[in-house]
Parts: sequence; structure tokens; C-alpha cells
Amino acid sequence: MKVKNILLSLLVTVGVTQADVQSNMAQVQLTSELQGVAGNKEAEIKSLVGKIGTIGFSTVAANTHIEKFYYEKYKEKGVEMISFFGMVNIDKLRPLLLANPDFGAYAPFNFLVYKTLDTKTDDNTWFGHLAPDTMLDIIGEKNTDTRKAFTEMISGFDALVNKEMKPTKTKRFEHTKALPEKGLTKLVKKFETPDDLEEWVEDFVADHDGRFSKHNFIIAGFIDFKFEYADREMAFDKYDAYWVSLLCHFEFSNSIFNRGMPEAGMFAPCSVYFYIPKGTNELHVGYASVDNWINALNFKDQKRIDYMRSIDAEVVQTFEEMGFTLLQKSAGN
Repeated sequence: MKVKNILLSLLVTVGVTQADVQSNMAQVQLTSELQGVAGNKEAEIKSLVGKIGTIGFSTVAANTHIEKFYYEKYKEKGVEMISFFGMVNIDKLRPLLLANPDFGAYAPFNFLVYKTLDTKTDDNTWFGHLAPDTMLDIIGEKNTDTRKAFTEMISGFDALVNKEMKPTKTKRFEHTKALPEKGLTKLVKKFETPDDLEEWVEDFVADHDGRFSKHNFIIAGFIDFKFEYADREMAFDKYDAYWVSLLCHFEFSNSIFNRGMPEAGMFAPCSVYFYIPKGTNELHVGYASVDNWINALNFKDQKRIDYMRSIDAEVVQTFEEMGFTLLQKSAGN
């Protein structure tokens, strides 16, 4: 009788363990799949970027050889090469931005390229971006049609990358911890109707850039979608203004990309999007928080996590100093 009870207990225990394993397996989600080619392929990457116009893409900014700035400023060299390309397909983004302004968090999305120093075990150039589903989940997009349109837009870019780079290796990054329930931090600023809105926006952008500079941030790129669509004579009347600034913090990025986690560069620079809904006196701002980085790349070092969140909090603080009110704060889980 005792033996029978012991066997039953073992069976129950095994069953629970298997269920836990199956549950954990079910929670594994793809963050990104970078691709690689042996050797330093900087010339091939340059050629690739030169051809993106043939498929309707352009770069908001090409921030290349950031490792040189890291070394100059911090005397650290953790990677042989790391570059960031802010990729946009302006025409295909228009219906997405009109459907949901939060697409601005990935307008542009970052195409990361890096090569590590360790030539013995990893003599490869790696390149890629966050998986489309990851970007869509971070912005909270639920609509099936817009998710499909965004994914197809990214797929067109990936097809060119595969054709030109002919990758021979892949490196998958997966996460078991769910992304934050709310992946975006959002704020709003009310303002009085100006005599000239364009001039007001220009003054705001100058003030914004100056304030963030005092907090050791740099603007790594900028695109004014309202101007771009007016220039193309394409309707974009849902917004009185819409632009995106690429925000970067050198100390922050050096402490991660240059210290063992260059793949985290797929999250940077951070696209901070601004828009004024038509006929309103409200300037909205949003961006993806570092809690997405922490969960999607399985950060474990609590000291590093605390530092990342402190820089994220500094962004909110700076906006609040400019008269913004916090509407939604992303929080890790």
C-alpha cells in the first residue's frame, strides 16, 4: 500500500513537472533573429543601404561606427564595429500612421549591424532588427490588417537584405518573460493656439533638443512626416503636426552595447514620436520604454536594470519639465 502511494506521488510530481515545462515552452517568444556572414562585411552593408531606395525605403539616419565614439569618450572597445540605420518606407507608413499614431515608435525601425572582437569564436558580421511581431506587440497594435501591412512592409526590406547579403548564419533571441502589458510611455502637453504653428513646432524642437542635450542625450536622427507627405502631395490631415526624433544616450548605450550585449542595439536609437491631432491644442509624445529591452532580451543583472530604468525615468522627468503630463507609463512585469 505504501509502495503504491509512493508511485502515485511520483507520477503526480512528474506530471506537474511536465506541465510546467510545457507551460514554459508555450511562453517562449521570438524577440529577433539576426543573420550573419563570416568576416567584416562593412562594404557589403554599405552597398545594401545604397540600394534600399529601389524598394521604397530610405534612411532617416545612418549612425555608423559608433564604437569609435565609445572609444574616444570612454576608452573602451568591446566591439569591432557597430552601426545603426533608421529605416523607413515613407509611402507605406502613411496609412499605418493614419490608423494608429503609435506606429511612430518604429518609424523608423532600427537596422542593426555589428561585429564582435572575438574573432576566434565569432568572426561574423551580424545584422537585423526586432521581429515585426515584437514591434507590433510593443506598440499594442491589435488590428489584423495593419499588423499584416506592417509585417509585409518589413518583409520587403528583409528580402532585399537576403538578396544582397546572402546570410549563412542565424542567431535567435527569444524570451519567456512577457513583454510589458503597456509597452509605450505616453505623455501630453497642452498649449495655447500660436499665431504660426510651424514656427511654434520649430521653437519646441529647438527647446527639446537643448534640454535633452543637458541630460547627456543626443538626437541621432529626425524626420517630419507632416512635411514629407505635404511634399509628396499625399493627404495627412489627421494631424496638424507629426515628427519623430531618434534619441540616444551615449553612456547608457556604451554600458550595454559595448559591454557584452551588442545585440541590444536592435532597440536603439529610440524613436520618440510627436503629433498634434488636427484642430487640437495638444502635443502628444510616445516611445517604447526600456522595460521592453529588459524583458525581450532576458536581462538578469539587477544593477544594470536599475541603471536602465533610471535613464528611462530621466526622459519622463525632462518631458515633465517641459510641461508634459504622463498619460501611460510602461512597467516591467
